Amino acid sequence: MKFRAVSEQTRMNYMMWSIKREILKENAYLLSLTYDPTPIMNRVSQIIDAWDPIGLLDEHSLDDEYEGEARTITIFISKHLQDLNSQTLSKEIQKVFRRSFLDEFQDEEACSEIAAAMILSLQESHSLG
Repeated sequence: MKFRAVSEQTRMNYMMWSIKREILKENAYLLSLTYDPTPIMNRVSQIIDAWDPIGLLDEHSLDDEYEGEARTITIFISKHLQDLNSQTLSKEIQKVFRRSFLDEFQDEEACSEIAAAMILSLQESHSLG
């Protein structure tokens, strides 16, 4: 197979297409659930926004800076409702933020606290059993 030179614009277009495809796939999964995952996603989003691990949120930022990460973590939680624990959720949070932000994500130690806060918040809101 010959190597093809690919322009930076083509790489960017492919990356954007890949992200869009992943979002569509995640949204389709969330819509297929037999319950409304919105309360879970709202709690997850509130905790991530309060944490702001990359420092993206300020007075001029959009409210959805971490929407993709919250959606991915919500899917993980929905798939593990029966066996969710702080350790596995913490590992997933680390994985999601490392994949999204690479070297910008430096707050791995806080993931255990964030995972515990998410589980407690979801239990208090009766979103988890």
